[in-house]
Amino acid sequence: MKIGLDVTQALKKEGRGISRYIQAVVPELKNAWPSTSWKLCIRGSRWSRRGMLADWAPSAEPTWLPVPSLMTVRGLDLFHSFGNHLPAVCSVPRTFTIHDFRALDRAKEENVTGGRLRRNIARADGILCLTEHGKNRLLNYCPKYAGKVAVVPHGVNHGLFKPQGLEVIEAIRTKYSFTRPFLLQLGSWLPHKNLELSLRAFSKSRALQEGMHLVFVGGGAPTDYQKFLRDLVGTLDLADLVHWIEQVPGNDLPGLLSTAQCLLQPSRYEGFALPVLEAMATGIPGVVSDASCLPEVSAGIWPVVSLEDVEGFALAMDAMSLDEALREKVAVAGLRHAAGFTWSQTAEKTWAFFKTVLV
Repeated sequence: MKIGLDVTQALKKEGRGISRYIQAVVPELKNAWPSTSWKLCIRGSRWSRRGMLADWAPSAEPTWLPVPSLMTVRGLDLFHSFGNHLPAVCSVPRTFTIHDFRALDRAKEENVTGGRLRRNIARADGILCLTEHGKNRLLNYCPKYAGKVAVVPHGVNHGLFKPQGLEVIEAIRTKYSFTRPFLLQLGSWLPHKNLELSLRAFSKSRALQEGMHLVFVGGGAPTDYQKFLRDLVGTLDLADLVHWIEQVPGNDLPGLLSTAQCLLQPSRYEGFALPVLEAMATGIPGVVSDASCLPEVSAGIWPVVSLEDVEGFALAMDAMSLDEALREKVAVAGLRHAAGFTWSQTAEKTWAFFKTVLV
């Protein structure tokens, strides 16, 4: 059997989200089913970055797709895209992973049409969603796909994301100049990540009164949103208590999570929210909003608060950062929950999905 995998979006130096997903699941597929011929396909100008495959798929056989709309690889039995790209012309079954439905769910708020996502759904012979929430959103828009969709969640790299020792925690404190306990929000600084809820809740929290700080790790804020956040920090009189850290190496993330008192995930929209599981795997508690898949992924272990409930979010962050007995209880439950998510399991379910499409 020969399967083509579009891995274009993994060719980044410090990839997040989709990139991390591809880099984790493709080696698992290759190792578990070595008799299958896996063609790693790279679209357009990203072909010049094919050398990056050596970092995570050293024995890969890369193939160039010079025109993304046309499938030029011959002899395939199936083509799967790990991102939102499917060729218009293809002689074999096409499948892809939908990471989120933001382009459709938030079309008016974000002034987008979702046209590409709709086209790829129409082209697909099978679709992978990351959560039951995602599957429900797909069937809301395209109910006829009920027999063509499977739910395959992300996994956690448990070799990396696990409780860290005091030596690692002290090294992280020194490296990033942390002098006070802190709350952490991890992810890109985009409007849908709702950083303002963390800021407003922190300004009303007992955690602030107890001397804690608030740390945002990520980057990529649009200019207007960045100005809005800076102005908000000034208005709330938090300038010396809020820290912004960009370009954090992936290997530092477990240490950062383990050093934090709790993780804040107040997003208006998420496709899977892998940092929630990674935080659980390191043994820290957190707080999530009630938006999209967050209640599903956090599985009732972390407090779930309405997007607009500043007071409720402040109370939840206080409970998760200051109540030691509750923190320990939540941490134990989180470790147990996160243990059920592995990349090998993701690969197994992906392979099972491929087989159903090929029947």
